[in-house]
Amino acid sequence: MQRTNKVIAEFFAQGYRMSGTYVVTKRPLADEIYDPTTNYLQLEEAYLSPIMDPAKISAYYALTLFDKSNLDFVLTVDKKDGLRRDQAYGMGTFKLSICLTVPFFEITGDLYLINRNFNPRIYLSSDAGIFITLLDVHARSTFNPDVSYQGGVALINRAHISFFGETAV
Repeated sequence: MQRTNKVIAEFFAQGYRMSGTYVVTKRPLADEIYDPTTNYLQLEEAYLSPIMDPAKISAYYALTLFDKSNLDFVLTVDKKDGLRRDQAYGMGTFKLSICLTVPFFEITGDLYLINRNFNPRIYLSSDAGIFITLLDVHARSTFNPDVSYQGGVALINRAHISFFGETAV
């Protein structure tokens, strides 16, 4: 018998937020997001709402499929739900406070690295994967700062990042 868990997460893309349930069967959510060999991710019990009016439910889907390349970022409440299998066993020991922007959002969070020397250009061009994992995240709407989200982990699409840097301490 196959064991399944459910992860509730927020998926942000193209001005919308999709709140849904990802059913974990063989691989954690983060492993599916990071996997370059699959383009689509399936959600169950998903609610669609515009970023500017998050309380308004535009649609409900019992089952939906979306293209991972269109994601701006994914936010999980629980840290364990947003970590890849290898990250769950340990991350880098050097913590950096990062601020970045993606369409519609400014995101702050902690990036853990193995190497103390941080160069944003080198990190984004060679060290980072398709998505970047930040912990203890705060995402604030660019157009309405009163709209914000917090989570244990954000998986951020590297291709959608406009500005990226270490915050001043």
